[in-house]
Parts: sequence; structure tokens; C-alpha cells
Amino acid sequence: MRTLRIADSALRQAHPSTALGMTLSLPKGQGGLRLSKAGLRIAIVITFAIAALRAADVKVDLSKETVGRPPATFEPMVGTWLVAQDGADKVIMIDGRPWVASKDNPTKLLVETARKLYGTNNEELMDNAKQFAYFPVAVLRSVETFSNGTISVKFKTIAGDADRASGILFNVKPNGDWLAVRYNDTENNVALWEFHNGMRRNMKFNREKKFMLDRAAWHELKLTIDGADLKTWLDGEMALEYTLASMPGPGRNGAPPNPDLIPANNPVLRPPVSGKVGLWAKTDSTSYFKDYVVTPK
Repeated sequence: MRTLRIADSALRQAHPSTALGMTLSLPKGQGGLRLSKAGLRIAIVITFAIAALRAADVKVDLSKETVGRPPATFEPMVGTWLVAQDGADKVIMIDGRPWVASKDNPTKLLVETARKLYGTNNEELMDNAKQFAYFPVAVLRSVETFSNGTISVKFKTIAGDADRASGILFNVKPNGDWLAVRYNDTENNVALWEFHNGMRRNMKFNREKKFMLDRAAWHELKLTIDGADLKTWLDGEMALEYTLASMPGPGRNGAPPNPDLIPANNPVLRPPVSGKVGLWAKTDSTSYFKDYVVTPK
């Protein structure tokens, strides 16, 4: 009799919250192992269970959050992120008013929080802090890295003079580089942005249609990632498509493209996507967020 052990570590790798060990006894036959029908059924169940765990949705539960305090489910990296009450629902709020009052605070918060997330030696991220401070971001704590699948969130535009932007942050790298898709109520469009070498640059706007959304209502922003293919949906309607590793077009007046937009020079633009995820805003935007769901593929 030979023993096949399915260790705790394998299941933990499939799903961090799982801790389960299992041992199967397999009769030894000529030429190797012979698996009984019962053993085969168990092996099949285990295989499907692991696959299900790997593909389990991560649904952010705000019910235990405390109104008026920073969220426990997200790590505020830049900006003033608080839990607010909207009717019967607890929501995440990015409050743009403090950004207007003092533009130094976001930089200080970024430096302090980044050291907690990435360690004390990441000087590249520290160098990018001032530029990063224009874009409030909060990183989801429960997802260490995300590559393929779907991220969705509901948002409501509340206020903002310079900007009224709400977005999904993804592919966040240890040096502070990131990608984000967002809806901007001042421009009524959806866009994909990248942040690299301390500068944010646009990768693509949806130019075919303006989305005139009701500010008093909730709306859904959804991003799907399949290898290099990115698709963004707004209230169930396709708003933007982009393929990572695409070569950029010419700059203004036919000038060569910025070197940082060439995928060979910019890791955040090369597939596969692999990094932290979260929420994104811009400057003095005040927005509400809820129903954040991550579905790995």
C-alpha cells in the first residue's frame, strides 16, 4: 500500500484561508499505483475543490467597518479614504476636500503607508511620491496579487471642482507603478491610464461616446483581464478595449511617442498583469464606492 498525501501547503496555496490536510491510501499494482473507484472519486472531488477555491470571488464586506474611520478592508495609500453611510449601506468614500486644503498631506501619507506595504528600502517609490500624490489610491488588503479575471465596483459621484473621477486600480507594482481604468464625470468618458517613472500618461480614451451619468445614482465600473486583453464596461456597456504590449502611436504633431509608452521600456505595460488592486481617484474628487468584487479566472 502506498500513501498519497495532499498537504496543507498545497491547499493554502490554492486558497490562503484554507488549512486542510488529507491522506489517501492507494493499493500498489503492477507497474505503478492502481487507484480504486472510491479513491478516484475522492481525487476528482479534491481537484474540483481546489479549482473552485482558486476561482472563488473576493467580495469586500463593509458591514463591520466603522463609519468615520479609515477602512480596514482597504489600505489608504494616498488621499483621505473613510467609511461613510449612504442610506442603509456603508460605503468607502474618497474625500477630496483635504487634498485641496493641503497638497503635502497625500505625499506624507504615501511615504508612511508605502513603507508598511513594501518595506523601508523602496526609495524608487519614495522618489515618485510627489507625482503620485495627485492620484488618491487605496489598495485592497485581501488580494496579494491579481492577474486574470474580473474586477467590478459600484460608484457614485459626489463632488469635485478640478475632477470628479472614480476608478479601479490594478497591476500595482512594488515601485508604485500602476494601471487604472476610470470614469470622469467632468469629461463624461472612460479612460485607461498608466503611472510609470513618476508620471501618469493616458493609454486610451473612449472617444466614440460620452457617458452622461446621473450623479445621484449608483453605477457599475467593471474591468476584465484575459492575458494581454483589457476590457472596461460601464453599467453593462462596453466602454473601452486595450491590448497590453501594443506599440503606441505618434505623439502630438507626428512626434515620436514618449519612450515610457513603449512596452519594452515599461514593465507595467507588458503582460501578464500581476500586482495589487484597489480603488483610484484624482485630486479633489469625492466619490462613494461599494460592492467591490474580484473574480480570479
